[in-house]
Amino acid sequence: MSDRSTTREERPPGAVRRRGLLAAGVFGFGFSGLIDVLVLHHVLQWHHLVSGLYPMNTLSGLRVNVFADGLFSIGMVTIMGVGAGLLWQSERRADEPLAVRPLAGTAIIGLGVFDVYDAVVDHAILGLHQPLGPGGQPLSLGGRYNVHWLAVSLLFVLAGYYVYRTGTRNRKHDATERR
Repeated sequence: MSDRSTTREERPPGAVRRRGLLAAGVFGFGFSGLIDVLVLHHVLQWHHLVSGLYPMNTLSGLRVNVFADGLFSIGMVTIMGVGAGLLWQSERRADEPLAVRPLAGTAIIGLGVFDVYDAVVDHAILGLHQPLGPGGQPLSLGGRYNVHWLAVSLLFVLAGYYVYRTGTRNRKHDATERR
């Protein structure tokens, strides 16, 4: 049975809210990836998606890297679109408007999760690329592992959790006062 034929009374309580929170997280994940590729890859040119595999200092290597960055951009826009579509659908199905603060918190968590993924999987495990600093030297501490990038990413996750929790706490408090 599809959600369209299910009445609001038949849906489990909180299902729409949970779906909206997950959608906001997916949107934040895609948004962070898109900002990463646009700013770090294209504008600042600190690295490209597969610059750890294909050198950026040859024309053929640069072509492969720019092509991979383009595919990555399309992927991140798609992920953002899926998140936005699911969020819109959740909002349309909700009995009352979804609270902005918890949605913003899960979007920030999604943003941080992408950055943690990038630091651990892309940089450390797969070695796809390393951001370059002045003089073309990798911006990493301890070889391929970007400790500073990981620390900032975890701070985003914690900040998102804080925003989420304070939003749900305030909502519960408001509901108690209305009774």
